[in-house]
Amino acid sequence: MKLRPALSIYLYILLSLPSFCLGEGVFISEKNAEAHTLLKPFFYAIEDSSDNYSAKDILHKQQSDFSLLEQLKLSAPDHTIWLKTTIQTSKDLLHRDFHLSFDHLTFVDLYLFKDDSLVTHRQAGVFRKQSEISAGDQRLGFNLLLNKASNYQLLLKIKHTKKYPPIFNFQLQDAYAYLVTNRNLDLTNAWLQGALAILFLYACISWLVNRYRPFVWVALFLLLIGLYGFSLQPQYIDLLFPSYPETGWLLVLVYLHSGIISFYLLMADFLEIKKNDATLYRCLMYVIKAIPFFTLLCLTNNILTSNYYLTNQINLYISIVHLSCIGYTFFTLWNKLDSGQRFLLYGIIVFAAGAIALVGITFVLNEQGFIYAPIITKTTIILIAILFLAGIGRKLRQHEQEKIATLKLLNKLHSEHNVLIEHKVEERTIELQAMNSKLTLQQEELISQHNHIQTLMDELNHRVKNNLQMLYSLSTFQLPQIQNEKGKQVLNEMRSRIKAMMLVNEHLNTETEKQFVQVSSLTKEIKQHIQYIYDPQRTVKIELDIPDNFSLSTKHSLPFGLILTELFTNTFKHAFEPEYIAPSIKIGIFLAEEEIQLTYKDNGKGAEKLDTRSSMGISLIHDLARQLKGQLQINTNSGFNYLFTFPKH
Repeated sequence: MKLRPALSIYLYILLSLPSFCLGEGVFISEKNAEAHTLLKPFFYAIEDSSDNYSAKDILHKQQSDFSLLEQLKLSAPDHTIWLKTTIQTSKDLLHRDFHLSFDHLTFVDLYLFKDDSLVTHRQAGVFRKQSEISAGDQRLGFNLLLNKASNYQLLLKIKHTKKYPPIFNFQLQDAYAYLVTNRNLDLTNAWLQGALAILFLYACISWLVNRYRPFVWVALFLLLIGLYGFSLQPQYIDLLFPSYPETGWLLVLVYLHSGIISFYLLMADFLEIKKNDATLYRCLMYVIKAIPFFTLLCLTNNILTSNYYLTNQINLYISIVHLSCIGYTFFTLWNKLDSGQRFLLYGIIVFAAGAIALVGITFVLNEQGFIYAPIITKTTIILIAILFLAGIGRKLRQHEQEKIATLKLLNKLHSEHNVLIEHKVEERTIELQAMNSKLTLQQEELISQHNHIQTLMDELNHRVKNNLQMLYSLSTFQLPQIQNEKGKQVLNEMRSRIKAMMLVNEHLNTETEKQFVQVSSLTKEIKQHIQYIYDPQRTVKIELDIPDNFSLSTKHSLPFGLILTELFTNTFKHAFEPEYIAPSIKIGIFLAEEEIQLTYKDNGKGAEKLDTRSSMGISLIHDLARQLKGQLQINTNSGFNYLFTFPKH
């Protein structure tokens, strides 16, 4: 009973020691140099709401102006706060390099005084530009050089602009011990980042090989969520946005929301939700379309107000919507999916578990949860990716097995089809052989008929030729016996027409099987014959401009030859007087796209007035032009100028 008062006093003193130690300076000796020393219990704090104080002002303020950090109540989380403490080193201290670390504060200025003299001023923080951070320091820590047996005054100016309640978990530790501790965390993150990179490359290569679209969504999911996990580490800002840290932090939510979109697209595509549940598919599409608008809203809030805390709280509540969608998808589609697709549902369970863990840590620890978020995120998405890829691989194997079974069935059907085709071919071959025999007989009959017709045609041509030759010879023999010049002219005209018909007939018998007459050759022979009759001395110059490759059909060649005969005859009879100077005739044929033009021109005396009714030659020329379905224009101003226009066909 006598021990009870003494024991009570002892317990009271023991429990009161921590409160007595609050705000006292930090003592560093060789024994505790390598240990983590949490400085929060040793800090005095003062709020600088107008941001007017300098380090000297804070250093010379009275102790009564400060309050213990544990008792400080901030009027606003983004106000400037000054922290003050003393650091005393022992005489036996062998270490000199120390590291002062903190977590996720946006702007931190360190002032270290010794005997009221400024030893060093450093700057760091999440939003601090890389150029403002001293060499050797880190974004979330300072390297300090402390001498033994010395007293230092440590001032920290803190401004946390993200509107989170600031966390003052400053820790002082030997620099080497800090590097060893931090190296383990960095190695863990590096291994996880490497695993993500390998899985990302595997998904990309798998898509290139198989062209199976879910591999694209897996690759995007790994890339975007991997970027989200990496963006929560200080190295992200140092590597990608050293001069614009706030821009880098703005993209954190973009990575997260884009990764969620790729996750939903993977669900919709691989689970074939559109086919299995159209209503669920429409809901997922609405969620996917709403995410970019929600992202834009969050970015606007962060840019205009820098209230990252509010954005984080909204995202925590929105995560309930995502978890609800995932849960509803799981319970709705479980019985409709095959074994390969169920692997994706296992991945969805892991995704939901990781999301719940992140939400819980962030809800409880606020910004402090970002320390553990990268490892949780990377571990979760590695497990998800493995399950997704395993499910896709199983699905592809199922497709391959189904393809093999289908190919076997197709081969069987193909064999049966080949047998049917062979029977059909045999039947058709017999029919074709019978038809071929019949066609052979018909061909022989046609050849016989053709030969008979050819014989008759040859006989007919021979008789026509003989008759024309006989008419021409009789008219030639009769010519010397006629004393009347008028009669001779009529007989010569008749001879010319007969000769023209003979020439056309000769050309038809000697040209190709298509029975076309070469016009240039026919025109030359008609010219020579008419000139021989009327101009044996060749005083009239005749010029021909006719394409060598121009030919006429049987139907058109005879009227054409007779037209030339009449034109030559009229010219030689009427155009030139006996002493006419330089008489000439020009004949030309010009080919247009749809018509043929024949021009005939002499430089004779012409005629003042042309009477077609009194001229048999002109009337005959008009009739022959109509047979060619052509038109004729005659100009008699300076000689006769004829222009014939008739279609090609």
